Amino acid sequence: MAPTSGDKSHIDSTPATSLSYAARRLLGNRKLIVAANRGPLSFTEDHTGQLAPRSEPSRGFEQFEAFSDVEISWVTGAVSAADRKAADTLGDPAGLIQNDVLPKDWATRFVSLPRRVHHKFYNVICNPLLWFMLHRSWSPTFTPNIGSDEHDAWERGYKAVNESFATTVVELAGDEEIALLCRDYQLMLVSGYVRKQRPTAIIHQSFETPWPWPSDFEILPSNWRYELLHSLLLADVISFSSNQDIDAFIACAKSTLGDEIRVEDSKSQHLSFGDHQIQLTVSPPPVRSSRFKLVAEFEATQRAISQLNEWSGQHTFVTVDRAEPHKNIVRSINAFGELLKKQPELTNDVRFLLYLTPGPAHISAYKRLLEEIRRSARRVNDRSNGVNPVHIREDGNFSRAVAALATYDTLVSVPLVDGTGRSILDGPLVNTKQGGMILSETTAAAELLADQVSLVGFSDVAAMASAMSDAVAEDSSSRKNKSDDTRRTIENLVGATDSGQPIYEIIERLIETVD
Repeated sequence: MAPTSGDKSHIDSTPATSLSYAARRLLGNRKLIVAANRGPLSFTEDHTGQLAPRSEPSRGFEQFEAFSDVEISWVTGAVSAADRKAADTLGDPAGLIQNDVLPKDWATRFVSLPRRVHHKFYNVICNPLLWFMLHRSWSPTFTPNIGSDEHDAWERGYKAVNESFATTVVELAGDEEIALLCRDYQLMLVSGYVRKQRPTAIIHQSFETPWPWPSDFEILPSNWRYELLHSLLLADVISFSSNQDIDAFIACAKSTLGDEIRVEDSKSQHLSFGDHQIQLTVSPPPVRSSRFKLVAEFEATQRAISQLNEWSGQHTFVTVDRAEPHKNIVRSINAFGELLKKQPELTNDVRFLLYLTPGPAHISAYKRLLEEIRRSARRVNDRSNGVNPVHIREDGNFSRAVAALATYDTLVSVPLVDGTGRSILDGPLVNTKQGGMILSETTAAAELLADQVSLVGFSDVAAMASAMSDAVAEDSSSRKNKSDDTRRTIENLVGATDSGQPIYEIIERLIETVD
């Protein structure tokens, strides 16, 4: 029998790889499979047709690095033409691809689907509908419009892709028992499909996105809502970014499923769905600062830092983020404008730098958003008597973004709702100015950093402006104390990620469901 969660004897006397060793013991003969829309391996193709592999450390897989000597099969989407070619030509008889860019005990199985199916899955359902729903980005009076094309894409795109992932998981396992870690919103139906085929599988579903409240979730068609929740509640453990997300999920489950769902223990967050037990938990975000610290030392980054230091004011506000509707960037610019209206004497002393990565150009909402961001910046700059204190970069250049994080006096992140963003977690670890933060209270990061940052409502532009004013006026001693506390909090998360603690705890919870 595998050790129980209370028995730590199996790890206390082992070296640095203790959690990896313990995970192998816990898993026993179970096959560990991770299903993710995008995996840690992808391919490019040069002009000669030669395939070149590359690892993808930026997609949240850092937390698995401590388990490099654990056998993991990654089931991921073949997104590019190069991925599809690799799936067709490089796999072993089981379709698995091993490559030196990943640990020797890891292998990738690409799920390769026709482009039209992937288009329905991602460009019709995942991005414009599910992503917007999860992030409160709809304007219900006008959007979304879910017509016959969307219903077709749900059946022939989203459900088809999820079923293909589940079938691949079951095929890879063969006669072995399955321990499945399924990641994020693109694959919410995989748990249900796998459970139907392999009732004894142990299944974990994780979300790095927020979970919506019923008022947003119920904009989806009723059959979609039922299918999503029915599948998710066939997992054994579901991880969210915050306790607020758990509360929202329970509210949606009750609203959609009624008496089919029972809250067994509100404190430990155990649910029952029929005869099946589900545990809801908050998982710490995967944080690794090494990449940001490395890039901070690059010559290009140092040049960018020097340029910023020349342009920056006495107090520099910075936003580094994707240009997404839910990021609430227009309100943050308007708040900066309010600050200068009320305190025009600050015009020569403060700056607002925004380093943005544009969203998909083919989705009109992203195009309209960028136009409004630019207009908002122009309105503030036009009132500045030629100072132009708002500066926007839209190229997504990583070195310049890291430079901005290194030099902010105050980081501004005020989304409608969000998980724990990378700039929030990695920024304080590369920042050289003992910078502070202004965060919206509806982010997962607010639960982690409530005592060290200024929290504001996402719609309260006046409160944002007031927080900016307070940041400019704050004495250096107070700033230093908050900055040090923030850094310590995040360094503790880094330590947990480096050791593999979040993944180990997930595996431990899963094994507990069968012990």
